[in-house]
Amino acid sequence: MIMKKFINKPEDLAKELILGLVKAYSNYLKLIGEDIIIRVKPKEKGKVQIVFAQGSGHEPGLFGFVGYGMHDVAVPGNIFTCAGGSRIYEGIKIAWEMSGNTPVLVLIANHEGDVLNGNMAIDMARDEGIEVESVLLYDDIASASKGQEENRRGMAGMVFGLKIAGALAEQGADIGTIIEKTKNVNATTRTILVAMSSCTMPTTGQSLFSIADDEFIIGPGQHGEPGPEGPSKIVTANEVIDDVAGRLIEDGEFKRGDDLLVIINGCGATTLMEMFIMYNRLEELLLSKGIKPYKPRIGNYITTQEMAGFQLTMCRADEETKKLWDAPADTPYFSITGV
Repeated sequence: MIMKKFINKPEDLAKELILGLVKAYSNYLKLIGEDIIIRVKPKEKGKVQIVFAQGSGHEPGLFGFVGYGMHDVAVPGNIFTCAGGSRIYEGIKIAWEMSGNTPVLVLIANHEGDVLNGNMAIDMARDEGIEVESVLLYDDIASASKGQEENRRGMAGMVFGLKIAGALAEQGADIGTIIEKTKNVNATTRTILVAMSSCTMPTTGQSLFSIADDEFIIGPGQHGEPGPEGPSKIVTANEVIDDVAGRLIEDGEFKRGDDLLVIINGCGATTLMEMFIMYNRLEELLLSKGIKPYKPRIGNYITTQEMAGFQLTMCRADEETKKLWDAPADTPYFSITGV
């Protein structure tokens, strides 16, 4: 297999992409040490700081979302690998100092390494007298059955939790209020991934999984982890949207009269043309059921290198949630300037 990517040494991938991101968006971002990303203009002291740690390789998510109205400190790991507990602890300590010793909130993607290292970092911080809490983000309906939601993987639906938590923190809400609302939003978020091809692991040149040219898969994980189904023959855009949207509506118990936040998230190689075609069908389907999409987002938010496919994610939105979704945000890759 020949991997075609513009890279230098595989062992330097994460370091170089982080440096490039921060240099390109130096008006938003700066580095502490070699690899902890913070906002150039931090919140006022006394406001809750939000920390997020994740493996690299999913750009722009979620390091490209550091900034006003989103999160404050990002701790990148190597490609597809969460940062270690000691480094996340350093990120928590930086956030604690920037806030003037206001409690820190760590948002944790529900993946084994993220949970293990995040909890380790929180224990270390608490041992040092730092006040820190966490919220676990999970949304992938293919990874655990209904009734076992807390076992589900965190995927593109994490953007909803991150945006709502960030908006509340920017407004000066206390940490208890932020945690409660973020948990409520996460509890009504549903996501499923559809893949048409794998990506190559940039450190090794190996594919994450294999699939025939005329096949696609519903329900694999962000990194190609097995889902509940095997490959199927490719169908039309309308057919795949009817299928996966129906699954989300059923699992989320979305009903007539609901307003839904919606994201069609490209996995890396899927074109905007394809995503807009799918959204065209999605809106028709939702409106036919008396469900209204609210200010949808279409594009690449959390990618997996050059994987072809998309994630469809939906979240029931009450009036407060809609206001927080609309709240101003200014980051390199997620901004809201008006409503």
